[in-house]
Amino acid sequence: MLYAILFILFRLPSLFEPYWYGDEGIYLALGQGIRRGLLLFQQIHDNKPPTLYYLAAFSQTVFGFRLLLLLLMVPTIYFFNRLAKKFLSPRQTTFSTFLFLILTSIPLIEGSIANAEVFMLLPTILAFLIFLNYKKSYLSFLVTGLLLGIAFTIKVPVAFEAVFLGLWILIFQKHKIKKLFLFSFAFILPIFLYLIYFALKGALQPFLFAALLQNFGYLSSWSTGTQQSSVASGGLIWRGLILSITWVVSFFLYHRRVISKNLFFLSAWFFAALFGVLLSGRPYPHYLIQILPPLCLLLFYYSKARLWISFILILFIASLFRYKFYFYPVFSYYSNFYTYALGKKSLDSYRQYFGSEMPQNYILANKIKSITSPEDRIYVWGDQSYLYPLSDRLPSTKYIVAYHVVDFNAYDLTISQLKAITPKLIIYYPQPSRPFPALDNLISDYYSLIDQIGPAYIFELRQ
Repeated sequence: MLYAILFILFRLPSLFEPYWYGDEGIYLALGQGIRRGLLLFQQIHDNKPPTLYYLAAFSQTVFGFRLLLLLLMVPTIYFFNRLAKKFLSPRQTTFSTFLFLILTSIPLIEGSIANAEVFMLLPTILAFLIFLNYKKSYLSFLVTGLLLGIAFTIKVPVAFEAVFLGLWILIFQKHKIKKLFLFSFAFILPIFLYLIYFALKGALQPFLFAALLQNFGYLSSWSTGTQQSSVASGGLIWRGLILSITWVVSFFLYHRRVISKNLFFLSAWFFAALFGVLLSGRPYPHYLIQILPPLCLLLFYYSKARLWISFILILFIASLFRYKFYFYPVFSYYSNFYTYALGKKSLDSYRQYFGSEMPQNYILANKIKSITSPEDRIYVWGDQSYLYPLSDRLPSTKYIVAYHVVDFNAYDLTISQLKAITPKLIIYYPQPSRPFPALDNLISDYYSLIDQIGPAYIFELRQ
């Protein structure tokens, strides 16, 4: 009962948040495009595997997206509790589950936001639970691989947890080659089915580029400022070497009976997840969600090898400081919602907590809807991706945020698409650091300024 009460109290405010989070805006904009017949990756773009965008298409709104996440987190927490019982005492399991529930629900590391990392928890945790419960069954290796393959179609870094399980099969399983084949085949199957689908749609190349290959450039783009860089330039090779060393040290300690087999498993899983968290070198807090299952288990794992567990936790804390992870406030978030829910704060004041421009965004979206029809296209030069789903209008171009145009040097493509599918409105956010002269010329030649709402200029196509 306490689990349920905490879950509702922590999750309920997330259902009422405004359209404010940029990544969610992209997911919902792509989902809107999918529902209205646009081909993912070919006609509308982002750089993650496809499943998340289809979940957004199903959800339709930010409320629907958060509600779907809430519903999926119920079995996620249940299966985590089942998994914890494999390693911890009943009392430790209770504490571990409480910590997992809290961290995946509160905004501290964006647990309340519909990001890929939160959605991939369910298939990942269920895969590990099945792997541990039925490791003598050939079917279990198929199901484990399939679940991790589904998680991979949500976010790529889970692949390193799959690599860990593959190595575990090679070390500890009988008939290891057959089991590893079944596991690997099932892991590849979901993304292979997507590959066939997009190939039949004539979009194989953009699918491979956006959903898979582009992620390798993305690994280094934080440190280099571009998504066109090499893997080596972002320090990935060094992090891979450190991962290999930690796995070897863990195995050595297990072999010398310094740590138990269970602790070896949790340690190696933790290092694989940590590598996934640090994959791009970016400090976004939602990346930390991937590491929560092994971390919450290790924090309450009783062992005589406390020095080894202390080393793991110190390594984790050092990584937080090394990559300068930031966090979101918690108490002010809940105070803002419950004050509003009790009628002590206006809707605009509530929305302003998420950004001073929030009320203006809703005014802008209503303005867009009032002077366009559902069939009209718009274009937003800026990173305000949520304006598309909020106004229920499709973009005229493949790249829906300015940073994609900049990152991929897609200025010429964007202009050609704006000319091919002319938007009725261009919402223009001045960005001195991102000059786009060709867009400025297009606006000057064919558009008239009709309004300004906050920093956004509204240009309408001249008749």
